[in-house]
Amino acid sequence: MFPLRIRAATREDLPGVYAIWYAAEIEGTSTPPLARPVAAWITHVFEHGRMLVAEHAGTLVGFTALIERDGVAYLSDLFILQAHQSRHVGSALLQRVLPGRARVLCTCASREARALALYVRAGMRPRWPNIWLRGHADALGALPAGNIRAVEAAADDPALLTWDAEIGGRHRPEDQAYWLRRTDAVPLWFQRDGRTVGYGYAQMRSDEALWHPDAATLGPIGARTAENAAGCVLAAVAWARERAAVLRLSLPGPHPALAALLAAHFHITYVETFRSSADTPFFDPQLYATSGAVL
Repeated sequence: MFPLRIRAATREDLPGVYAIWYAAEIEGTSTPPLARPVAAWITHVFEHGRMLVAEHAGTLVGFTALIERDGVAYLSDLFILQAHQSRHVGSALLQRVLPGRARVLCTCASREARALALYVRAGMRPRWPNIWLRGHADALGALPAGNIRAVEAAADDPALLTWDAEIGGRHRPEDQAYWLRRTDAVPLWFQRDGRTVGYGYAQMRSDEALWHPDAATLGPIGARTAENAAGCVLAAVAWARERAAVLRLSLPGPHPALAALLAAHFHITYVETFRSSADTPFFDPQLYATSGAVL
């Protein structure tokens, strides 16, 4: 029997948690970037979510983290050291971290077969692909002409919280504070003829992007119609390409901006799967570009 201890993470565990995540990120690469200090998102999830670690013989071998907002429980992380995979560490962590009561359980995760089986058994069924895109500003092509423009918003504008809760499906002021404080995010309104049609954030530091920590991560970005949702994403790209060398964002597969971004020479860097216990999504994947892998 494999002796395993599952317990709540402590602040002293965070360097070890980062090391497990870093090992997973660089797996299979020959020239990985150097490890950095504990990423800001790890500290945020520890402070504003629930984080558990798995310990074997006094050594951390895995961790998981869950963020719950307005009854939506989002599994943000589940990582196991490669040497300890296939020992049921993941299932033990998942069983302990999932809440007893939640309106929705969901995650974005690898399409690897073992992960798929683990999440399906927990009630989170595949819903759509979530597609990560990256583009270098100096290599991007022309974007479709549009009449929506990005306007910088006041960071303390309470309407940002309202729009995000309506379109993103969760009230999450602590996460918006994190984007502003720890990712140098710039909040944006998207306007057509002086009328606001969408909202968004451009996160100007991205320490969850190991190879491109100075990239601008665009998201969340949302609107109330599919036409406006596409225009808002394209306006965010137009705004950000003048201010950052590398741009990244994640779009649900059904999002109407996807084809235009690929035509403008964005590259697909990763495809994960959004999984949810709810037959009716808590947000519309045609109207919302996500805030990143963690939140």
